[in-house]
Amino acid sequence: MKKFFKNQYDKVIDRVKAKIETVKPYIENMRKRSILLLLKLALVVIVVFSIIWLGKFGWKRLIDQDIFVVSPATFSFEPPDWATDEFAHEINNIHGLKDKYNIFERDLTKQIVDVYESSPLISKVNYVQRELPNRLKMKFELRRPVAIVKRKRKKYMIDKDCVRLPKKYYNYPEEGDPIYIISRKSVKVPRYGEKWKDRSIEDGIDLLNFLRHNKVDKLLKIVSIDVSKIGDRHKDGKIGVELWTKDGAKIKWGFSAQSGQVNELSNYEKLQNLLSVAMEAGADLENVEYVDVRWKEPLAKRISTR
Repeated sequence: MKKFFKNQYDKVIDRVKAKIETVKPYIENMRKRSILLLLKLALVVIVVFSIIWLGKFGWKRLIDQDIFVVSPATFSFEPPDWATDEFAHEINNIHGLKDKYNIFERDLTKQIVDVYESSPLISKVNYVQRELPNRLKMKFELRRPVAIVKRKRKKYMIDKDCVRLPKKYYNYPEEGDPIYIISRKSVKVPRYGEKWKDRSIEDGIDLLNFLRHNKVDKLLKIVSIDVSKIGDRHKDGKIGVELWTKDGAKIKWGFSAQSGQVNELSNYEKLQNLLSVAMEAGADLENVEYVDVRWKEPLAKRISTR
């Protein structure tokens, strides 16, 4: 019995060896093909990485050429008539700019925008565009004075957004008389480029912007907007904002329609009241002591003449 099993075992082993010998050439062939494929793949990887490295090296050598260098020293800016020569110099030499930039530099436009928008002379940068090989095209909005805050015998120039401006950079007023915002509140004076944190001054500027938009400030020769009485109580009730003309006429304007005052007229309604009086008394209100536009029917008092 043992001999029989041994013979069967030997036959199985012989068959396995025979099959192994049969597939051995195929396995050897597959091995050679795999090695060849791995060699080809390694060669492709080496070639690709070589091309990438050479490309980066060549690109860096190319963009490092002086022709692609942008220098802020070459920036040009023509100041408007209402700005001084110092204004143009400041715009061309804004603090924070590097001596030079590469036109292909990453985040170049964002860097330029951040620097210019940090200036108290600029309210907004609309865009910065690259122009090959070494130019930048920019568009930005300049801050421009519209009034002077007068408080405790001191004066502070501000723009339409209630932001304080450095006086030395502006020719204000361009013509005629300046417009003053009269305030007596003790609030911290903002630094250049910062907004006044005073609701009364903001109300005064909002009103001035409204008057300028409707070209009434020059028509009536407005010289001051007194916001010092906002919130004060007098015998005639809450006064609010008062305007003064060049010829000394007082215009009792009241509060903004958003102030929460009961039955407060809108700025448009008050303007219509004011214009109706001006049409009768004259645009400069020369012979008028005061006009009260806070009511549905405006009140006016003329200067008595003998």
